[in-house]
Amino acid sequence: MKDNIFIGWSGSSDIAVAVKKELESKYNYRCFIGGNADNSSSFASVGDTVIRQIKSCNQAIIIFQNRSDGAVSNNLFFELGFVLASYGQPKVHCVKRATERIVLPSDFDNSFVEAVSDEDFVGGIIKYFIDRQKLSVNTNKMYLIDNRYIIHDFLKCHYSDKGSKCSDYELAQYILFYMQAAHMFGDCEKICREIIEFKHAHQYEFSPELAVAVNLAMSFLEFTDNIKMTESGDMYIDIGIYRKVVDRYNELRAEVIHDDMGTFDEWADVFISEQLCYVYDLWAHNPEISEERRDQAMRRVIQWSDIAVEDIEKLQAVAPIRENNDHVGLLSLFKAYVYRNRFLAERHLKTGDELKWLNLTKNERVALKRNFEYGSIDSHIIENLEMEYYLCITEYLSYADELELDKFDVSDLLEELREYLRKSKIHKEHNKYIDSIAHAVSELTDKK
Repeated sequence: MKDNIFIGWSGSSDIAVAVKKELESKYNYRCFIGGNADNSSSFASVGDTVIRQIKSCNQAIIIFQNRSDGAVSNNLFFELGFVLASYGQPKVHCVKRATERIVLPSDFDNSFVEAVSDEDFVGGIIKYFIDRQKLSVNTNKMYLIDNRYIIHDFLKCHYSDKGSKCSDYELAQYILFYMQAAHMFGDCEKICREIIEFKHAHQYEFSPELAVAVNLAMSFLEFTDNIKMTESGDMYIDIGIYRKVVDRYNELRAEVIHDDMGTFDEWADVFISEQLCYVYDLWAHNPEISEERRDQAMRRVIQWSDIAVEDIEKLQAVAPIRENNDHVGLLSLFKAYVYRNRFLAERHLKTGDELKWLNLTKNERVALKRNFEYGSIDSHIIENLEMEYYLCITEYLSYADELELDKFDVSDLLEELREYLRKSKIHKEHNKYIDSIAHAVSELTDKK
């Protein structure tokens, strides 16, 4: 079941009844006509009061029409105020006929009410409502990842009898962030099962955006769950997973619908291009492939990193992203990932440009460590951000001579690394990444 829609009206209820019929029959919404129109229509919610109707819904269509006396019903303004306070302005869709002069109270701006062509008033209302479903998710994405239970709740409610808490378009965005949360919290297998169950139960009701998001999440969570590790600590994927995910990602990128409404398309492009950088890097580290194939894979990392940087810059320019500070959160993390993969590719191919990308990824890691400290976000995420930061610092210090780093700064960074290793030992954190940092510190100390 999609959202429950309250339809407020003035004048005749005929338009409200026609809108209800089309939204329910063609788009699978459930609608309630305000005030039990005519108290007899089969399209009205018999026995409900307006307030009970509004409380059972989460979006509203308000149809402004003059009564026979040339004025809008006062009841409609009461309903408008109630739904605005209940749902927020983005979830309230006000319409009128283009040729009809509607007198609004002085506190209302006329632009608040959409003028719809008289020729197909019902069709115009439906189109305006459906277009308005393409809302950006106006919450900081790292906050959503940190509180992933919110997205879990949205997913569970979406087609339930309770009614959804967001549109299909919004849910498609939430699923992208749920996928990232699964990766960062190490819940890939569990969340993959949840999304597969959601798809099996409801895939025939999916919008195009929701279908892309669900299929992308399933592909990403499946391949990350099949990452392997060499004895030296390099992560890689085998040929079967590599071919499957590359083919699927290219198909999904072609399915993204680009338009001027909402930000799902921009987010989907960023996720796909960033992940393809990662996929080609993992494939390049497969110990069984030839050096020629390894070089080819690294060149693909460079190709997709260029695309990813362009996609990120495009998304950063969108107003909701700036307003939600996503450029210092999730997008900063994505840049750190892309820059590091680019650094590894440039270093492998010996292009001479690796220091540029090493500096870029180091700067993003420093910013992430500064912006997300203990107490500000889940400790599991902070520990991962710290570990990735210190891995980056070991690589940075290995180029101390080329970067002409001050010896005093080098000593400070080495001491910071040693303190991190001491803390990790106290907390009994032990994995191949910590071992890698410890080995690098030992080599850097000897070199010093």
